[in-house]
Amino acid sequence: MLEQISRARSAGAHGIVTGDLSLDRTRDLIAAARPLPVTFHRAFDVFPDRSEALEQLISLRVERVLTSGGAPTAPEGADEIRKLVVQANGRIEILPGGGITPNNVARLVQRTGVREVHFSVEDAEKVRGVMRALK
Repeated sequence: MLEQISRARSAGAHGIVTGDLSLDRTRDLIAAARPLPVTFHRAFDVFPDRSEALEQLISLRVERVLTSGGAPTAPEGADEIRKLVVQANGRIEILPGGGITPNNVARLVQRTGVREVHFSVEDAEKVRGVMRALK
């Protein structure tokens, strides 16, 4: 992973997405990525105590955390995502991901208070639909 981060930086990447359940390993990956911003991916959802894990990632100065709130999809984990947003209090971005569609994105943003969302793009129409739903 360290080599991949080095190659991504050299190639002009604008940020790094990574995740490791070991705090020491995560610290090394973040150090290798700097000065690029770092997003911790959905491995976050397997931490038994997401509240404590969030504080640890904040202390490591991770910029954002990708999460479905520990649920199979972000809409299903909306209550947990909202709790994380409140706990984060602007110190880190909470980035919901998983199962976000044009039909549920606006409600998810309203319910959780997030400022960003992550979704997979299967086709251009899905992107247009999400953008319309957020307007």
